[in-house]
Amino acid sequence: MRFLLPFIFFFAFSSLQAQESTTSHRVTPTVRAISSALPWVVNIGTETLVKVNDGYEDDFEEFFFFRFRRAKHKIVKEYAPLGSGIIIDPDGLVLTNLHVVKRAKNIEIRLWNGESCQGELVGFDAPNDLCLIRMAERKDATPLKAATFAKPDDVMLGETVLTIGNPFGLEHSVSQGVLSAINRTYEDDSYPFSDILQTDAAINPGNSGGPLINLDAQLIGINQAIRRNASGIGFAIPIKRVEQFLSHWLLPCRFSNAYLGISPRAQLEATSTGIKLTEIIPDSPADKAGIKSNDIVTHVNDKQVTRLLDFGHVIAKIKAGQSVKLTLANKKTITVKATEIPQSLLVQTRLGFQVQELTPNLCDALDLSKDLKGLVINEIQPESLFMTQQEIWRDYVKRGDIIIQFANQKVATVDDITKILKHAKSGQFVKIIVLSFQHHRQRLIPLEIQICLQ
Repeated sequence: MRFLLPFIFFFAFSSLQAQESTTSHRVTPTVRAISSALPWVVNIGTETLVKVNDGYEDDFEEFFFFRFRRAKHKIVKEYAPLGSGIIIDPDGLVLTNLHVVKRAKNIEIRLWNGESCQGELVGFDAPNDLCLIRMAERKDATPLKAATFAKPDDVMLGETVLTIGNPFGLEHSVSQGVLSAINRTYEDDSYPFSDILQTDAAINPGNSGGPLINLDAQLIGINQAIRRNASGIGFAIPIKRVEQFLSHWLLPCRFSNAYLGISPRAQLEATSTGIKLTEIIPDSPADKAGIKSNDIVTHVNDKQVTRLLDFGHVIAKIKAGQSVKLTLANKKTITVKATEIPQSLLVQTRLGFQVQELTPNLCDALDLSKDLKGLVINEIQPESLFMTQQEIWRDYVKRGDIIIQFANQKVATVDDITKILKHAKSGQFVKIIVLSFQHHRQRLIPLEIQICLQ
């Protein structure tokens, strides 16, 4: 028995230590919230080429008596931090501010565990300064931890809030403050907002795109900006606006050529009972299955959906040929099978305009040579809320202009352009050569434009 006493004492002491560590006064709600949120916060940067001095050049010349010459500089790759981001889906979707990545030629995403991978643009909205990125070719296929979103408008003035980010390149830095104001009016680059969150938690260059969280480790806002020439005044985009942005981009057509018939241009609405499908495209799979505009979906594949984010997470992963079961507020259950998106809708969805082939009759009508081959732009759609890209081409390209090259390939038929688009992704930039009518249609001028696919 006396041999067992030391072991009993050891285990009892170890148990006491473990209990003390979990009940320590140091483990505050702040510490618990940060520990929970850190895995879904990422650092976003870009890789740049930098010219540096060769430190061995002087020794090299002295040793070889100047008989050999080599460059005194060398080019190396360096990681340049840009800002922060938030993992919103276990498959690797990252939310950030548009201004964080707008001028980056390439995007590198660094996780909390040290893993690094390239980022690819999915979509963005310029007025709201929001951007969605996908992680590309992760070496570790383990599902990621995604952010927990607070309920829209579930904020309390004066509550403790925390920020995690990449200020000045200092990865995963934490700061604490209070929610100083809600529904603050703020104007950024001529876009006024009246729903901004204000905090005195430190927000510095590099914190942009990172999370503002509460003590339950729930995301309540996206850090965006600070007040110049002032300290302790930072601003964040509220989660309600973030969800509205994501509802436009978490759709099947953004990640594949799958087509259900939910209009990507219409604003979905979260109601007290489910998600209202405000616009169903006529003759689409959803329409043919019996789904109508303004129907309210309560469950997707038997999973309850009460907010836009829940709906988007499930719908966005559907591929052509797969079926999805939708339960409506009227208790009716309808199964919709996704198809390949039709040609005309593929062009319209990806490019924001419609085209038609330049036939001999159309050449005669436009007083053009019958030998000219291309696609006439017959309708340019206005940009939609939360999908406003403000691309320069919209200032120059007009209805009636003619596309002669698309992605470095000559195009003469709708088939030519859809074959290219079928293998393209939302967020890719494509070069287009357009013959644009100038000076009251007296001459055609070739324009080279860049279009970001949607």
